[in-house]
Amino acid sequence: MDNSGSLNLPCAGNSLPLGGFKVHSRFNRVVNFVNEANEIAFITSEINLLAAHGIFLPEQELKFIINLAINPHEIIINEHRINRSSINQYNSSLSFEDINGSKFEENLLQIPIYFLHYFPEKSLIFLLNSKYEENFTSGFDRAFMVNALKSKELILSGELIKGIETIKGTGYGLTPSGDDFIAGLLLGMHYNEFKYRKNLYKIKNDIYQAVAGQNLLTSSFLFQAKEANYFRILKNFLFLLFDAEISTTKDKLIQLFSLGATSGADLLTGYIFSIKYKIAI
Repeated sequence: MDNSGSLNLPCAGNSLPLGGFKVHSRFNRVVNFVNEANEIAFITSEINLLAAHGIFLPEQELKFIINLAINPHEIIINEHRINRSSINQYNSSLSFEDINGSKFEENLLQIPIYFLHYFPEKSLIFLLNSKYEENFTSGFDRAFMVNALKSKELILSGELIKGIETIKGTGYGLTPSGDDFIAGLLLGMHYNEFKYRKNLYKIKNDIYQAVAGQNLLTSSFLFQAKEANYFRILKNFLFLLFDAEISTTKDKLIQLFSLGATSGADLLTGYIFSIKYKIAI
């Protein structure tokens, strides 16, 4: 499933940026750092949050971490040096070779129906199942929904970039709902590339350039999606869909939905949307 190793051992993502870093932001389970090139790396005490640009330190008091430096051979946290060759590496890639593509797609497309009521009520799942539109009745909520539906219409009419620009930065959360959706859409395009044997890197980069902005956390998240780097909790859920019966995937789905108020749900919505509507194909 992944090669991140034991839950009790340190692990580093396979695409860590290099340099000296300063603290960008702190949360309960994550400390984000930024280097002089405005690249984000993070340290987390939660294995499921691990990503290409992240470092997992089990049972670590994150509040005491103030300095981070990364070079090709070492990770230096405060004054503690970690030899990179001595710890596990998380591989953020996901291969679709030798999978049952029909089963994978069947499972994906069942999620908005089979698990509809597990989606947060303010998530973008209404873009895949209109029953959830009834949750958006207040002024802000309804305006958000109408705008998202306009974005969908633009995307499906062939105006992909205009549709992306319409939904970017909208909605709820530290990484706005619209940006989570776009990240999912970019990752879904990775599957489309494989299935249709088509190189979509240019259009993925065009999407990234259209949405990357001053919010470094969002831009970093979108960059990883553009590069088809999957964070662990999403990768493990998708891996399960390759051959499992949909009814057995609920626990992993709920784990994914634990990311932010709606972030995990909006990310998955974008992923399914991209594959269902054959985005950029």
